[in-house]
Amino acid sequence: MWRGQIDPCVHQNHVFAVRTDQTLLLPEYLAYLAQSHYGRGYFLKVAHKTTNLACINTTKLKALPVPLPPKLEEQREIVAILGAIDHKIDLHRHKRQVLEELFKALLHKLMTGEIRVQDLDLSALDRPVAA
Repeated sequence: MWRGQIDPCVHQNHVFAVRTDQTLLLPEYLAYLAQSHYGRGYFLKVAHKTTNLACINTTKLKALPVPLPPKLEEQREIVAILGAIDHKIDLHRHKRQVLEELFKALLHKLMTGEIRVQDLDLSALDRPVAA
């Protein structure tokens, strides 16, 4: 989803700009649908495939069958839930990155002798992990 992150900005002709009638279809809902297993499956099925490249045209893009919940509010709820999940995934990725950097730093300090193993308090390793 483009939210004007760079101003001014233009896109190449192989990138589609899609605008929805927001009284019927939220753009965020369509974006999640297009990225879903359902959406990817449709686009892979209708894409024109060449060596290492698959492309579609506007006719095939507009023909994407979009299952619409009966109320716009349900689309908002779906978007909110998926947005919360995306946020949680991003937090876990960041946490993993920080822990990997910490591990590398600690490993370096152990290998260079800056920290001695006998000086470490490893008592926490004996406690069971909370669920």
